[in-house]
Amino acid sequence: MRHRINLLFLTVVLFSLFLSCRQQEVQVSHQLKGDLNDNRVMLQGFYWESYKHGHPGKYSFIVPGVANEEKTWYEIVKEKAPEIRNGYFDLIWLPPPSEGSGGAGYGPTRLFSPNNMYGDSLQQREMLVELWNNGIEPLADIVINHRNGSLGWAKFANPSWDSKAVCKNDEAFTNSASEVYGLPEDQRGADEEYVQNYDPSRQSAYAYESFRDLDHTNPAVRKDILRYLLFLKSFGYRGWRYDMVHGYHAKHVGDYNKITKPTFSVGEYDWGRQDAQRGWIWYSATDSMLPGTERLKTASAVFDFSTHFTLENSIGSGCNNNPNYIALYGFGNGTGLMGDNTDNLPWKTRAVTFLENHDTGWRTNEDGSNEKDHEYDSFLNNWQVEQGYAYILTHPGIPCVFWKHYFDWGQELQAKIRALIIVRKVAGVNSGSDVFTQDNAREAGVYAAMVRGTLGYLYVRIGGSDDSWTPANSNYSDYMEYAAGNGWKVWVKLNNNIKNKEMQKPEPNPPLGTVPVPEKINDIIVPD
Repeated sequence: MRHRINLLFLTVVLFSLFLSCRQQEVQVSHQLKGDLNDNRVMLQGFYWESYKHGHPGKYSFIVPGVANEEKTWYEIVKEKAPEIRNGYFDLIWLPPPSEGSGGAGYGPTRLFSPNNMYGDSLQQREMLVELWNNGIEPLADIVINHRNGSLGWAKFANPSWDSKAVCKNDEAFTNSASEVYGLPEDQRGADEEYVQNYDPSRQSAYAYESFRDLDHTNPAVRKDILRYLLFLKSFGYRGWRYDMVHGYHAKHVGDYNKITKPTFSVGEYDWGRQDAQRGWIWYSATDSMLPGTERLKTASAVFDFSTHFTLENSIGSGCNNNPNYIALYGFGNGTGLMGDNTDNLPWKTRAVTFLENHDTGWRTNEDGSNEKDHEYDSFLNNWQVEQGYAYILTHPGIPCVFWKHYFDWGQELQAKIRALIIVRKVAGVNSGSDVFTQDNAREAGVYAAMVRGTLGYLYVRIGGSDDSWTPANSNYSDYMEYAAGNGWKVWVKLNNNIKNKEMQKPEPNPPLGTVPVPEKINDIIVPD
């Protein structure tokens, strides 16, 4: 769906092209893990149907929004790399890189094989090289909570594991259709791990009934997972998105990160458990001996589902066209994990905020029909999605933009998302930025906040119009309007007072450097 481009918005964006600020002040850096003021922005580089590209004889329908069905997904991402760079994205989260059952790859069968439904090994490598050349850090979707049998329910190849790699009470041992049905307990793995030290609502880690739950207490399993991650690093990946991390103890993520040293790490913890997400972050630290905030510097990020659901229900599809802007104030300094200061710790620095991902919103079955409980998107392509991005791209946390929103929902939305990313970077807003919500805007029934960056300030209003709130209502001065859309507006003020001066966009990221040479799995040595 395309909309008529707002003339005011275009004027603001074009004007911003001529503004100047010293390049070195706003140049995006490739920060290493451990920085609580992370200025990076992520793109989810796929959606649920992405694996269907490049298989025209297998699927009988055209995936909406993409013109060329002959190309594999890896080829599509490779071609889009310059556009991703020009969108000022720093990180790209890519789909599971290994061979797996089910097109999307979330039932991995052969971890060490980089051929899958998204493309073959060569196409995957060429995509990664092109992303490196365009300064974009690739994150691999790491599915190590579970595994599908390569040859049966629990017969694994590449790497080959025996039945002790599977947790003791897995359904493979209790289903008569399985070749390991009724196997004696001494030939099985350990019980699901105890996680009540950070998830009090659970006796043990989550048991997933669809595939084999892996026993991470098994040294052989851990060793091969590390070999897998180190191979992916040599292949061109820089960091990890861990799938379904509520299925094993957080300490293993800390161990895997300590050895593999990703530049970014984020876990998908059970969607409705914000308190447990805090605990998982705490126990995912690579250095558990450090206190407080210093420990968080070594911990993994986690997806902020609380913010996603708050936005969906207040301004997205769940609001029934009756937006509730007061809900956006959350704790008084933002919603969800992003606004959580339990124990006086900056949990926002480890919150990855997002509007949609491959697991939420509209999805299709293999035949193209709507999947049950996924009949519609969480945000419609109108004021809803615009206001959602006006929120997460001006606030703390590490924001993640959905591929379809940026590339498939029209040039006007893409331009607005890009303008929001630019102004975020120009003002130096990052994962640890402070938010000051505006009570006078709340009284007017809209949301407004001042967000303090390292280089300046952003002012954002969501809902209403200038009659409801502008920065002048709160006695702010020396600011300028930067971007606007359907029921939202953003202003900026830099520390060097840019009013009546020029301010320049940051330069897109330079190449990451020399692309590593892929190692052979058998040559990768992992310490005991």
